[in-house]
Amino acid sequence: MFAARKLLGLVGVLLMTAALTLAPGPAGAEEVTFTSDGTRLNGTVFAPPGTGHRRPGLVLVSVSGWLPREELHKMVAPFVEAGVVTFVYEKRTAGYSATQRSYSQLADDALAAVRLLRARPDVDPDRVGLWGISEGGWVAPLVAARSPEVGFVVLLAASGVQPARQTAWHLDNLLRHDGVSGPLALNGVRLAEGLGQFPEAAFDPAPALTRVRQPVFAVWGADDHTVPPAESMAVVRNALEQGGNHDYTMRVVSSATHPLARGTTWIVPEFYDLVTAWLKSPKAAGRSDAPPSQERTSLPVEPHTWYESAWAQGGALLLMAVLFSAYLGAGLVGRRRRRRAAAAWGPEGAQQGPERDPGMRRTARLLAVCGLLAPLGLVCYVVALLLTQSTGAVGGVVVPYLALRGVVLLAVAAMAFVAAAWWRARRHITRAERVRLGLLLGGGAVLLPWAAYWGLLFG
Repeated sequence: MFAARKLLGLVGVLLMTAALTLAPGPAGAEEVTFTSDGTRLNGTVFAPPGTGHRRPGLVLVSVSGWLPREELHKMVAPFVEAGVVTFVYEKRTAGYSATQRSYSQLADDALAAVRLLRARPDVDPDRVGLWGISEGGWVAPLVAARSPEVGFVVLLAASGVQPARQTAWHLDNLLRHDGVSGPLALNGVRLAEGLGQFPEAAFDPAPALTRVRQPVFAVWGADDHTVPPAESMAVVRNALEQGGNHDYTMRVVSSATHPLARGTTWIVPEFYDLVTAWLKSPKAAGRSDAPPSQERTSLPVEPHTWYESAWAQGGALLLMAVLFSAYLGAGLVGRRRRRRAAAAWGPEGAQQGPERDPGMRRTARLLAVCGLLAPLGLVCYVVALLLTQSTGAVGGVVVPYLALRGVVLLAVAAMAFVAAAWWRARRHITRAERVRLGLLLGGGAVLLPWAAYWGLLFG
């Protein structure tokens, strides 16, 4: 189901490998290698010109997936210019993919990177911190809670809710933006999680945040539609307060999306100005902005009823595939028999069954074909959304969604026509025809509640 997603991960690895050999590093860049959990990782340390004094250090814990090295260089350049020694390292490939990852393991990698930076002679070991962006916002607090070697934590567009819940909220925003409403996003994420295809889906960031004792600087964009900003801000604040950590600063940047993007600028300059000023005295009492406006609250993803489970949804897909395919298959096998039976039709059609009506046959085949296309189309649609949600690149979703709904509504209309024709000619049909039509309408009986659950009938 997620083979395409794994392929995209492989492409990302190849792009990263190419970037390592082709992307030129800025002045002061030093290529380094370190080991974490037996895995060798490469990275680049960017050091500003020496002044004879030890500088603060910053380790970047990046977004989900793999970014080309040059993109990471661009992100840290303003900090280097401000006199901060910054470390960018490759995300591991072993144990990290679209369907497999461990935030605890990623935290081990980040801690190893912190230790490498602390050991440098141009870095003040007591002022080495972590900068977690998006997915890195789940990882960075784990590292800080684990080790006092982390001096401070900077969170950019960090989610305070579980990954599955955040993804469902993000997908719903993308769909609504293109005019698609309903339960499709939430149910799609629920199905992926139930099938075990959503790694770390239920990870709760709050427990790690309650154990963070270091100063925390957290920033969200007011117009972030990927991470629920108001909810996340509340979760981070409440968790830190619950753990007794009052040394935090929380800011909201107006007109900024995810991760603090505005227009063609991915991370707005205001972010670097805010963090650089804070780094001069991270233990000073901070300030917190008012939470931004958030149109909708995110919803939990856990199944609430038996029919929402992956087993029930998978069973419905399998049952529809079997019933509709059996109707078409029986038709191919019995074609010769139907031709012999056609020779016995009377001129008035007294013995004509519904399947001997050409219009009826075409409508029945239409129902079977639509009944097969609808589940297949939905699976492809949901997979495409999940594949692209991490980049926010979902666009033009209305046309495939409307096509999918059209197939479902066409199947419903065809089912009503077939059922009515069967009832009218119920006294003149053969046992074989009853079996075939039973298979067909049985598939339709499963299709109706399934389509209603996915929001394909109404709305």
